[in-house]
Amino acid sequence: MSSPHFSVSDTLGILRLAAESPYEDEAVNQLQHALQTAQQARDAGSDDVMVAAALLHDIGRAPAVLGYYGEGVHEYVGAKFCAEHISERAAYLVGQHVPAKRYLVATHPAYGDNLSAASIRSLTRQGGPMTPAEVAQFQAHEFHKDAAQLRCWDDGAKDRTAITDDLSSYEDLLYRVWSGSTSADPT
Repeated sequence: MSSPHFSVSDTLGILRLAAESPYEDEAVNQLQHALQTAQQARDAGSDDVMVAAALLHDIGRAPAVLGYYGEGVHEYVGAKFCAEHISERAAYLVGQHVPAKRYLVATHPAYGDNLSAASIRSLTRQGGPMTPAEVAQFQAHEFHKDAAQLRCWDDGAKDRTAITDDLSSYEDLLYRVWSGSTSADPT
């Protein structure tokens, strides 16, 4: 396996820069959103890959990541990043966090009542609720429940007053899950 393009240090730097980027029309910036999503995963006792996927679920929005993997919708760009750097499971979770919203709207009608205005607008662009055939296909994947859980954390990560662990607290976790990583940065 070739070395990952981005190191853990690079990735932490990319996330730090996300503090300068608004998160759509939400009250938080992209770093706050990532930290809140990861905090929920951490608080739920999730495994390292799930926490890393929660932290990195929107990494595909970052200019450096887009520049390397090419333009595309952020969830699929982020999935490429996670496939190269973490695992196929992390890639699936990141790649499916948008379809998971469509799934949850289709299968849990009350779920849509809690979406922010920006999330409701993006749902329309993303194709609206899944069709029954799409629901069946989504449910056929072994990690579909994890993707739906990540989506719920994503939706709950838009609180300007939320208190989270600092970004640096995720460094060791990222080293543990990083492809080819031992105790040192892989690049």
